[in-house]
Amino acid sequence: MKKRLPASRVYIRDIVNGYFVRSEGDFEPNYLITKDARKVYRVKVVATVVREPAISEDETYGKFQIDDGTGTIWVLGFRDATRFIRLVKKGDLVQIIGKVTEWRDDKEIQVEGIAKVDPNMWILHRFETLKEKVEHARKARIAFEIYDKYGITAKAKVIAKNKGVSEDMLQTIDELYTMMLEQRTAEEALFEEEIPEETEEVQANEELEKAKKAVMDLLREKGKALSHKFIVKKLSSEFDEDLIEEAITQLLAEGEIYEPEIGYYEPL
Repeated sequence: MKKRLPASRVYIRDIVNGYFVRSEGDFEPNYLITKDARKVYRVKVVATVVREPAISEDETYGKFQIDDGTGTIWVLGFRDATRFIRLVKKGDLVQIIGKVTEWRDDKEIQVEGIAKVDPNMWILHRFETLKEKVEHARKARIAFEIYDKYGITAKAKVIAKNKGVSEDMLQTIDELYTMMLEQRTAEEALFEEEIPEETEEVQANEELEKAKKAVMDLLREKGKALSHKFIVKKLSSEFDEDLIEEAITQLLAEGEIYEPEIGYYEPL
């Protein structure tokens, strides 16, 4: 009997902003790579049902939408799994286990199990999710540094092993960078007529680096977790809100900062 892959606790935002990888082999599982370089085969999410469940007339398909405060996503059930759709209604707080799928560039969860839970489970889920993210971020930061310097080479693998970082994480980072590059290339091709000149692109990158530095300087100066609203307000005289958002997102992906709670950031 084939062993079922473990489910990773994640925020919906991790799923929506991640990269879906469809396996080439018939018997190899699909998976998601998050922006902080976690490879996720199955997910565990605690969230509120925000759209009334619906089931098709032939009862072979059902769906509902959930929200965990970081984002929304559709949960799907096919054939026998439609029984899970019948178990919930709008307003229920639920824990869902399932596989991530993608349809027309939108991430979805294909449900494998569902249970109604009380608010204490939501608090526990948030704690466990944050704990996993912080533990991963410490190793990911080392892995990014090794990869950026040595790529995937024999030397990189030896250094990673000596520092307690798995070779799989280096491979995941390589996949992540490849997909980010492919996405950027596709976007540039789609908006080819609107692509700025190289000098403007360099200037934009420089502005982003300045914004990232400003965010880090502010967090270190205050020495405690700061809210998203506070950071934007403090830096709005220097940078656009969108640029501040991008700076925070990149700092999270690079493992420079983390969220002790939703909407609050603190340096690692």
